[in-house]
Amino acid sequence: MMLRAARSRAKRAGVPCTITVGDIVIPSHCPVLGIPLVRRLGKKGGCDQSPSLDRIVPELGYVPGNIVVVSRRANRIKNDATIEELRAIADFYEIGLNSLRPRRGKRARVLKDPA
Repeated sequence: MMLRAARSRAKRAGVPCTITVGDIVIPSHCPVLGIPLVRRLGKKGGCDQSPSLDRIVPELGYVPGNIVVVSRRANRIKNDATIEELRAIADFYEIGLNSLRPRRGKRARVLKDPA
């Protein structure tokens, strides 16, 4: 099922799909988020914990060495973001958001547009 869907997506995107069933390794947990992967056989759509085939570099297609099975949630988060965009989001919520929180008796700071 996962391979058939990958072939269909590759055809639509105009990228190669040379992987075989043997290339698709489904781990017990998502390597990105650490959540258990749950296979819901026979059900359409899946859930956040469903295994999802990800192209590491989308332009290269579904070729050996360029795929990894992650949770659907991790794949959705990554979707079309670049590594730099993902880092910027993580940095903002980990570091930058603290500078926006109001301190006792003070107003929240407003970030200025860098442009």
